[in-house]
Amino acid sequence: MLNLNYLIMKNINDLQIGKAGEYMVCADLILSGFVAFLSEQGLSFDVVMNYNGKLLKIQVKTTRQTRNTPQRKTDIPVYIFNIGRNGKGNKRKYYESNQVDLFALVALDTKTIAYIPNSNIRTTMLFRVPEMRGRYHDEQGSEIKKQVLQLRNNGLSCTKIADKLNMKLSNVYKYSANVSIEQKGTNAGVYLDEFTLEKCLLKLT
Repeated sequence: MLNLNYLIMKNINDLQIGKAGEYMVCADLILSGFVAFLSEQGLSFDVVMNYNGKLLKIQVKTTRQTRNTPQRKTDIPVYIFNIGRNGKGNKRKYYESNQVDLFALVALDTKTIAYIPNSNIRTTMLFRVPEMRGRYHDEQGSEIKKQVLQLRNNGLSCTKIADKLNMKLSNVYKYSANVSIEQKGTNAGVYLDEFTLEKCLLKLT
């Protein structure tokens, strides 16, 4: 059965999706104890919040749902946000520090909001899905690596470990090596819900 929220959001235009994200951020800030309100149209920011007497300008970016990206055997879901504005010649350009203080990245399908200071923003940002925690390839690989190393420490040969764990011998050698298998790159291995409002505000002070 198709998800009802997916069917609903699929039929909502991008302008309304963006508005939904802005209202969600404004409500989230108010419920967190801050004074917050939507900005006027045409400005470089969408929401304003009062933080210790200072007005912070927030640009909101909203995505309907995850997108699938290739990963070894199967595709995996990630949230993708395109941050830069389209300038002349359709070229991407960044928001200046005097235009925006922080960004609120909204995933409507799970109603998750990530808050990130402008200084930490990249033109395109990818985030892992909190509900998929532990199921990404490198995370599964980390658990396998622990098992392999433990068995090696117990004196088992790579051949016996391959038989015991039903693995290819070449993979046992790979996991036995003193090399990190964690995924590298900006936001390659971080989850959207790790970027809390509290952490963001601490970086701004």
